[in-house]
Amino acid sequence: MLADRYLALHVRSKGSFVVHRFSSACTDRAQQRRLTAALERMSHIRHPHLLSVENFSFAPGGRPLVVTPYTGNQDGLLTLADLLDLKGGQMGAFEAERAILQLLDATSCTHAAGMPHGELGLDEVMVDRRGSVFIELAGLRLAIGGRTGQSSELLRDETRSIAEIGYRLITGLPADEPFIPPTSVVRRLDRHWDEWFETALEPSGGFETPSDAIDALPGNRREQARETQPGPVRVVLQRLGIPGGA
Repeated sequence: MLADRYLALHVRSKGSFVVHRFSSACTDRAQQRRLTAALERMSHIRHPHLLSVENFSFAPGGRPLVVTPYTGNQDGLLTLADLLDLKGGQMGAFEAERAILQLLDATSCTHAAGMPHGELGLDEVMVDRRGSVFIELAGLRLAIGGRTGQSSELLRDETRSIAEIGYRLITGLPADEPFIPPTSVVRRLDRHWDEWFETALEPSGGFETPSDAIDALPGNRREQARETQPGPVRVVLQRLGIPGGA
């Protein structure tokens, strides 16, 4: 984990926040400059599924401190890994697809801003009281190492890591080789998931962008099919050969 989490209370507003105390100190000035620039950039990015950077500083000794909103409840913070454990190691396809969609959308935003995150893990995703997910400290791990900007390979790897998370959520299994079609694990699962995961988890390929992965999600494919399917009135007109039925 990049940083330890501490609950903090704002003295004036009485609101709860999370202070992230990085595990390693930034003693090198160049490293501090890179991280400061990345934090300033992230503080201006607002996306519904990225934890916003509210404030940041360096503690004595050089350890970075980053303040983000508190997404937990009265029982504390909840990561996607925690939620998966609470659900017995597996989620329903609808709930999993919602999380996959939110993570892909957030990843698309960070890459557009030149702040790639790299491969994403279950413990880097926070879950709020409504079940929405948030990428924590997006892009900062790579920024510390001086890696910013866009890369097609990095984007594919990051998209693939989200697919690995999705596969784990739906099947309860790690996305190892050889590929096991999820419909052979989960009964009555939409067979479009087999095709989606087979493409998304392809080691030498995969979806080129998060947007490509979003468009191919089974839920979006069903919606597209409904939009192109003619309604009952148009079907009758087509059968009668009346203009407007085509």
